[in-house]
Amino acid sequence: MSARLREIVRKRRLLVARAAAQRGELGVQFAALRQSLVFADLAWRGYRHLKSRPLGVALAAAALAVIGPGKLLRVGYRSGLIAAGLLRLIKLFRTLR
Repeated sequence: MSARLREIVRKRRLLVARAAAQRGELGVQFAALRQSLVFADLAWRGYRHLKSRPLGVALAAAALAVIGPGKLLRVGYRSGLIAAGLLRLIKLFRTLR
């Protein structure tokens, strides 16, 4: 093998190793960015969902005005816990079938 060809092979191996290291670093950076993008996507979908249902937004605003924010948050939290529990039960019953 000529010296020129050996040099090309050596440079190629170095470039492949450097590219692998850069891919690893990019993967780590992307994982952190992905969390931010997931939250932004969730917020955007929520905004579009609310925008397409103006009556629901009006009802929620009326409930907030009548009930008050503190009590509404407590009721919402408890409702969320109940819904999560029911979803777990449904999932459990489906797996038992």
